[in-house]
Amino acid sequence: MTTAVLKIYGDIGESNPLGELFDGVEMISAKMVSDFLDKRKNTDQIIVRINSRGGDVQEGWAIHDLLVNSGKKIKTIGEGKIYSIATIVFLAGEEREIMSNADGLIHNPYIPPYTLADQYESEDLIRIAESLKQEEEKILDFYASRTGAEPAKLAEYMKEDTKLSARDMLDLGFATKIIEPVQAYAYYKPNISKMTENDVKTFGQKLDSILDKIKNFTRLPVTDQTITDKDGKEFTLQKEEGSPAVGDKANPDGSFVMSDGRTIVIEGGVITKIEEAAADPDELAKAQARIAELETVVSELEKAKTDYEAKQAELTEKENALKDEEVKVAALAKELQGLKNTWKPDSRTKFSSAEKVGDVNIARVRELHEKIKNQKSE
Repeated sequence: MTTAVLKIYGDIGESNPLGELFDGVEMISAKMVSDFLDKRKNTDQIIVRINSRGGDVQEGWAIHDLLVNSGKKIKTIGEGKIYSIATIVFLAGEEREIMSNADGLIHNPYIPPYTLADQYESEDLIRIAESLKQEEEKILDFYASRTGAEPAKLAEYMKEDTKLSARDMLDLGFATKIIEPVQAYAYYKPNISKMTENDVKTFGQKLDSILDKIKNFTRLPVTDQTITDKDGKEFTLQKEEGSPAVGDKANPDGSFVMSDGRTIVIEGGVITKIEEAAADPDELAKAQARIAELETVVSELEKAKTDYEAKQAELTEKENALKDEEVKVAALAKELQGLKNTWKPDSRTKFSSAEKVGDVNIARVRELHEKIKNQKSE
């Protein structure tokens, strides 16, 4: 991939040799950017390095559109200042990196006083106001669609000249990455052997706190929260959203017991401690009694389950035994039927005393009859 670097180091606007001579500020025009692109038709990527106070709104839009429609991959890098209409050029990048010490600045468009003529009629002023309003809405809509930030929040920031730190630019969606500069440094090596364990821990905590403040530095105004405790006492939490946390700035100093039982301690304008609510002895006793009650219920259910399973096993055993007896009865009945079919008695008196009549064993018949009778009685 071939890459070319375009530097927008100066104000954005049409070239003005006299102004550059007296003001010492180089003007970056859309024509200069167009000529730059024409000479690099075979370049795949353009890296646009920006350090600009802004300038002419229409010229800024023209530069943005030239970059976006160039057919090349555009990457922008914010260095020093990305102010006013320069933010529009910055947003032309697919990747938008910003140096950690750079700043952005957004505001509503306006007409500089030195461009105004001596006289305006009312209709002229109305047209100027309408034109400015349209441009304001155009820029706001573009910011919101490109960054994903809330339009209402952006509009509030644009009412004034609002400076944005590198962290703000990233959080609001203007930038996609913060570049940390490579630094040369000298350091002092403390005599660790003379430091106690508590000294080392305290030093580490202070260092972490300092680094965290640098990392999360913001130029945006903080919207405070007013929080009321269960007794009606109020304190101010200096952050826009979220619950109180140790290390947050707050005032006044004191202890505040919240409705959930937590105690928030503020000392020196900072929340130093958040104590969780102590357990209510009565509630604890009720909970323990309820646990014991539930454990008893569980024990009874387990016993009932064991008894049920034993009863089921017993019934299954009896059912199987009954099936076995039914098979035996059926066999006896079948055998008896066979004897009945083969018996041909000679006389009644002979049958009553004889042990065998023809081929039929009378004793066996009596035995089978008794078994069947006993089975039925059971």
